[in-house]
Amino acid sequence: MSRQILGLLIDIDGVLITDGQRLPGAAETIQFLNDSQFPYLLVTNTTRKNRITIWHQLKRVGISVHESQIHTAPLAAVSWLKNKGAQNIFLLLSGSAVKDFKDFKITTGNTEYVVIGDMGQDLTFERLNTAFRLIMRGAKIIALQKNRYWQTGEGLTMDAGAVVAALEYASRKRALVIGKPRKDFFLEAAHTLGIPPDNLAMIGDDLESDIQGAQEAGLMGITVRTGKFREAELKQSKIRPDKILKSIAELPDFIMQNRGDLS
Repeated sequence: MSRQILGLLIDIDGVLITDGQRLPGAAETIQFLNDSQFPYLLVTNTTRKNRITIWHQLKRVGISVHESQIHTAPLAAVSWLKNKGAQNIFLLLSGSAVKDFKDFKITTGNTEYVVIGDMGQDLTFERLNTAFRLIMRGAKIIALQKNRYWQTGEGLTMDAGAVVAALEYASRKRALVIGKPRKDFFLEAAHTLGIPPDNLAMIGDDLESDIQGAQEAGLMGITVRTGKFREAELKQSKIRPDKILKSIAELPDFIMQNRGDLS
């Protein structure tokens, strides 16, 4: 049976932009979706920037979206922590995303959760070891995401997953992952759009976080051959996208040719 695509979840890094630069066809595709009033959300595991920073970045490179159309892992974590009644947390995090956690007390005393994101060169052994000690005292590990690597202008770059894995190994404890590929992350986005997961497609460049995560949540997974995508990884992986596009530039034609249906 064919499945009708009524809405889209679209990754940002590696799909619309790379290293702050707009990828070919990105602005035109988003404009096509806007003009045709086709529902979509931009969903990202970026953890150094909050939603407003991402919105400004996209606007600066000519990609026109509304701030509310951006769904981030830090915002999902804030919602989750508030639902748990958390008060005291420690952030292994940098950049404007820190502002998302303004309603919590950032402390090394009575810490309930250690929240981990990508810190890049801001990560120090001292910060990492502080997080380790808090975890050993009983704090739970919250990973905003557990991506292995991402694409920058300088090439593939290690992501937060390596840091999460280090703390898991040292503490013998497991992290709860909040962003992609967590099922709830996709289901929250589906709820925001008001579209059943069966009628949503995820567009991404990461086979594990984007495609497998989406498929396990009941969505369709469409891979683009940009960003971190590597042909060799696709051949070696057991993950099978529902569709592969050369880039986001092919999405409008795909939608029109298939009239929203993916067989």
